[in-house]
Amino acid sequence: MLEALSALLLINLLGMLSPGPDMVLVLRHASNNSRQAALCVLGVLLGFSLHISFAVGGLSLLLKQSPLLFELLRWSGAGFLIFIGLKTLFSGARTIEFGAQSQPKRGKNVVLSGLACNLLNPKILVFVVSVFSQFIGQETLLSEKLILAAALLLETAILWGVLLKVLSHHRVQVKLQHYQQWVNRFSGTSLLGMGTLLGLHS
Repeated sequence: MLEALSALLLINLLGMLSPGPDMVLVLRHASNNSRQAALCVLGVLLGFSLHISFAVGGLSLLLKQSPLLFELLRWSGAGFLIFIGLKTLFSGARTIEFGAQSQPKRGKNVVLSGLACNLLNPKILVFVVSVFSQFIGQETLLSEKLILAAALLLETAILWGVLLKVLSHHRVQVKLQHYQQWVNRFSGTSLLGMGTLLGLHS
C-alpha cells in the first residue's frame, strides 16, 4: 500500500511539474489579479476531484474500454482549448468572460473555466484512465482506494497552493500586470497550439 502510494504521488508530482492547459489558464487569470487565479485553481481542483471520484467509482473504466468515448472527450478538449486560446488572443488585456457582466457572475465563470479546462484536459484524462486506474483495481479495498484518492487530491491541492502563493506575491503580480498583454499572447498562443496539436494527434 505504501509503495503504491509513493509511486502514485511521485508520478502526479512529475506530471504537475510539466506545464499543461490548466497551468497556462491559471497564469492567464493571474495576470489580472491573484483572486482570479485562486478562483481558476478552485475550478481546476473541482474538476480533478470529479476525475478521481469517477475513477474510484469505476466510471473511468468506461473510457478505457470505449475508444470512441475517449476520442469524443479528446475532441471536446481540443475544441475547448482552441476556443479559450482564440478568446484570450482577441480579448487583449480584458478578463476572460463567458457572457457575464456583473462581478459575482464573472467570478463564477472563472471557476467554471478552470473546471471545464480540467475536465476536458487530455493530460488529466490519460493520467486518470491509464495511471491512477492501475492502482485501484477491482481487488483493491474501498478503504485503500479512498486513501489513495485523498492523498492524491491533497498533494495536488498543496502544489497548486504553492503556485498560487508565488503568483500572489506583490512583485510577481506587478510584473504579470505590467506585461499582461504579453502574458495574454503567450497564454492564448499556448492554449491554441495545445488544442490544435491535440486535434491533429491521431
